[in-house]
Amino acid sequence: MPRILLLETSSRCCSVALACGGEVTVARSVVDPQGYRHAELLHPMISDVLKEGGIAVRDLNVLGVAHGPGSYTGLRIGLAAAKGLALPWALPCYGVSSLELLAEAVREAHPQSDLPIWAAMDARRMEVYEAFFKPDLLRTSADQPRIAEENWGQRPPALGAGDGVDKVRSLWPGLVDSGIRYAEARHALGPVLRRMAEAAPEDLSTWEPRYLKVFGQVL
Repeated sequence: MPRILLLETSSRCCSVALACGGEVTVARSVVDPQGYRHAELLHPMISDVLKEGGIAVRDLNVLGVAHGPGSYTGLRIGLAAAKGLALPWALPCYGVSSLELLAEAVREAHPQSDLPIWAAMDARRMEVYEAFFKPDLLRTSADQPRIAEENWGQRPPALGAGDGVDKVRSLWPGLVDSGIRYAEARHALGPVLRRMAEAAPEDLSTWEPRYLKVFGQVL
């Protein structure tokens, strides 16, 4: 099994993990509810994780990164770090959905739930980035930006995760709070392994964050 370095910088959680043999062996995460310190935190965290894992960058086989949606600045920092590590050693990179990481976190925390999973990140104003998944993590919708509206009260019950949950709880009585607000890099392992089995690596010359909307855009 490949040695994979995983990065998550799309939310207020700055997180790094190392996976070997199909399992996460080392992980670090810092959540700063007051702001984003990814630029100062990420590279020292990468160094610490690799050192603890006894792995040099040249020994890695793959890089996996949550490439959006999420924080504009955080996503740029994560992808820039991945490209900087990958290019000298020609390491393949795989980008995965930040919302898919949230769904993985919910499944880990609530393995017995039979509710569909609603993963949502705050997109400012009354907007969220959202995606729906079956309890077994099968995706049932694309990642998309949405405005939370009064008619959301008609939505069926779902198990919600992400910092978008707090924004819509009063509008959606059937939404059950999973307690998960941020995913960590270790939650990217499953999505990255699936991407590796299904698709080619990212083209680093054209790879960009999946913002879903331009800065300042009103939906």
